[in-house]
Amino acid sequence: MRYLVLTGLILGGLLGYYVLWSHLADQVAAQADAWIEGQRRQGREVSYESRRLWGFPYRLSLTLTKAKWDDPRQPLAPRLEAEEITAHLQLWQREHVIFDLPGRQTAIWGSADGAERRVSLNAERFRASLVIDGAGNWLRVAADLTKPRLQGPGDGVVRGEWTAGKLLLHARRAENVPPSLDLAMQAEQVMMPEQAEKPFGRAVQSLRLTGNLRGGFYGNTTDDLLASWRDGGGVIDFSTMALTWGNLRLAGTGSLALDRDFRPLGAMSGKMSGAIKVIELLEANGLTTPQQASAAKTSLLTTDEQPDNNGLLIRHIALTAQDGRLSLGDDPLLSLPSVLPGR
Repeated sequence: MRYLVLTGLILGGLLGYYVLWSHLADQVAAQADAWIEGQRRQGREVSYESRRLWGFPYRLSLTLTKAKWDDPRQPLAPRLEAEEITAHLQLWQREHVIFDLPGRQTAIWGSADGAERRVSLNAERFRASLVIDGAGNWLRVAADLTKPRLQGPGDGVVRGEWTAGKLLLHARRAENVPPSLDLAMQAEQVMMPEQAEKPFGRAVQSLRLTGNLRGGFYGNTTDDLLASWRDGGGVIDFSTMALTWGNLRLAGTGSLALDRDFRPLGAMSGKMSGAIKVIELLEANGLTTPQQASAAKTSLLTTDEQPDNNGLLIRHIALTAQDGRLSLGDDPLLSLPSVLPGR
C-alpha cells in the first residue's frame, strides 16, 4: 500500500508539473501573439511560416521558421528575415531569454537612390541573450557568434564578405536620463574583403573595445539618427581599445564623437608597437604625404621604445581626430572622411 501511495504521489506530481508547464507554455504563446499584434497596430508587419512550442520538462522553447519583420512606414523600409529563431526560457527565470539563430539572417533596407541594400549573416553558432525587467524594458543584451560570415551590400563601406573566428557583443543599459549604454565588443581572426587590403592587409588578428555610449538616437534616417546623437552631446568613452592588425599593435583609452560634417572627432592615448613601420605603410599607400610621414617619424624617434609585460617594444603615443585629420601628437597623418557615404 505504501508503494502504491508513493507511486500515486509521484504520478500526481508529474501530472501537476506537466499541467503547470502547459499553462506557462500557453502564456508564452499568448505573449508572442500579443507582441505580434502590437507590432501590427503600429503599422509594422510580422509573419512566420510555422511555430512550435517545446522544451518539456526543463524549459519553455518557442521556434519560428521563416520569420519576417518589416516597417514600411519608415523612409528606408527596413526588413529583417530569419530562416529560424528559437527562444528558450527557464520556468523559474522567465525574464532571461536565450536565442538560437541557425541559418541565414538578413537585413534589407532601401536607399535614397531607390536601390535595395541587403546584408546577410551566417554563423556556425549564433546564440544571443536578452534580460528584461518586469515592465518589459530590456536591461542587457549579448551575442556570441562562432565563425560568422557577413555578406555586405554591393557597394558602400561594408561591401563584400567579412568573416571572423569569434565575435562577442554585449550591451547593458546604464542610465535612462540621459541615455547611456555600457558596450563591449571582441573579434578574433577577422578577414576583411579585398578593398581593405591596404594599408595593413585584410587580416585583423584581434580587436577589443569596451566603453560607455552616452546620448540618444532619434529620427528615421541614418543622417537624422547620427545628427540627433551628435547635437545632443553624444560621445563614446572607451576604457579599452586594443587592436592587432598586421604590423599595427595598439592599446589605450580614448573618446569618440562626430563633428558638424559627420567626421570622427576624438582623442586616444596609449601605446603602439611598430609605429615607424605603420607610418611607412601609410606613406607607401598614399594615405599620408612624405612630408607628414617624415615629421611624424622624427617626432616618434624622440621617444624611447620600452618593453611591455610581454617583452614587446612599444612607444607611448597620443592620437587626435579633429577637423577631418588624424594627428600623431602635433603632426597630421591623414585625412578622415565622413562616416556617412557620399559626404
